[in-house]
Amino acid sequence: MSEIWIQQEQLNAEFDEMVGHYVQLEGPIDSVYFISETMESVDDRDEQRDFLCDFLIKQDRYPLYLTFLCDDMMAEEFEEEFNQLGIEYRYELLEEKQAYYIFFKRVTYHPRCFTLPIKDARTLSLALEHTFYLANMNEFYSISYSENLSFELKRVKEWGRWRNLSIPIFKTKEDTTFITIFHDGAGFFLFSNENKYSSIQKVCSTFPEGSRVVQINDQLINQDEEV
Repeated sequence: MSEIWIQQEQLNAEFDEMVGHYVQLEGPIDSVYFISETMESVDDRDEQRDFLCDFLIKQDRYPLYLTFLCDDMMAEEFEEEFNQLGIEYRYELLEEKQAYYIFFKRVTYHPRCFTLPIKDARTLSLALEHTFYLANMNEFYSISYSENLSFELKRVKEWGRWRNLSIPIFKTKEDTTFITIFHDGAGFFLFSNENKYSSIQKVCSTFPEGSRVVQINDQLINQDEEV
């Protein structure tokens, strides 16, 4: 059984910092929620990943578009894995330049942006199983019901220094719904303009069977209370 904390968020500077990656919205968004599985992991299971997978499977809506960023060394491994698993993918090189060192040699590269068009529950489960650890490492990772994501190179100030970074921009048209992952993979943000996600009660009604809501915003929920 999953035990879930759900919180309705307000778009402000504090929320922007919590979402991370300098995520930008191109257009209005009606509702944003933070959703987290609160049970402690057992037997090395990733409870957050498993709940996200179960949640998306319960929605039964495809295609989904899973997007993540990685370096060029990891990209080769992902390509090999996806080809072996029969997972469809595409990628593009972003404008941003990053670097790593091998035997004291500095190697520069362009981050690779992978997009996986997911058309069924089996592919979704495999894709999350083989890629979600990137979200746990705080790499950019998102899932959307539409191809509404692009990246733009922008100059931002971090720790007192200016850097050129790839900024994710989501176009929020009518009936837009997408997900980004919280810090360390400890939950996810659900952004939506759809009526089915327009209130906490409606979102909770879409949770997979066996889920129990234990906290709504700052209020703890008793087992005998209905959401």
